[in-house]
Amino acid sequence: MTKPLRVGFCVSGGGRLFRAAANQAARLNIEPVLVVGEAGCAGELEDFCAGRRIAFARLDAGNRTRFDKELTRLCIDARLDLLCLTFDRIVPPALVEHYRGRMINVHMGLLPAFKGTHALDRAVEFGARFAGATIHEVDEEVDHGAVIAQCVVGVRRGETAEAMGGRLFGLLRLMFLQVLRWYASGRVARDKQGLLWIRNAVYGELPVSPSLEDAFPD
Repeated sequence: MTKPLRVGFCVSGGGRLFRAAANQAARLNIEPVLVVGEAGCAGELEDFCAGRRIAFARLDAGNRTRFDKELTRLCIDARLDLLCLTFDRIVPPALVEHYRGRMINVHMGLLPAFKGTHALDRAVEFGARFAGATIHEVDEEVDHGAVIAQCVVGVRRGETAEAMGGRLFGLLRLMFLQVLRWYASGRVARDKQGLLWIRNAVYGELPVSPSLEDAFPD
């Protein structure tokens, strides 16, 4: 087996996707080495990291200049192979440049539709018949970089965005873990147009494309 991929995570809220990845680290062949959380993220997240010897930092975004500088320093000093964002903050350009091609973001919407915050709420308000989540590469534009994988659910009549998000999370969890596994396996490739593809993966099937290949029990 190849050397584990050194992965960092920038998280908001409870960091559920990060926790799923940390619990599956051996199966994914990754080494979670850093978690950066916002000041308001779940308090038990620090204990979770301490129990697994993962470096944890909590940053206050009240002073944006200081926040950007410290976030950039922490992530660059960690010498990561991949940086994963489940973050409510826009990361600074210097960090994007340093980890160009090695930074991915989770967006709760089917890009390029509904960029920005509250994508599921806007999908419901718009009357969309399908909604979903996208994992994409990070570039200088918000929710713009090359798509890696997407998952989709049908929108039920009268359903709230919160309820739909609950149904969606199970798929998103599996997709997120699968994407990490693909990166750790060296299967993510870029074509001449700058689009990202997974070598030997199956595309075009629902509800996740590329299709899931591995099992990741809770």
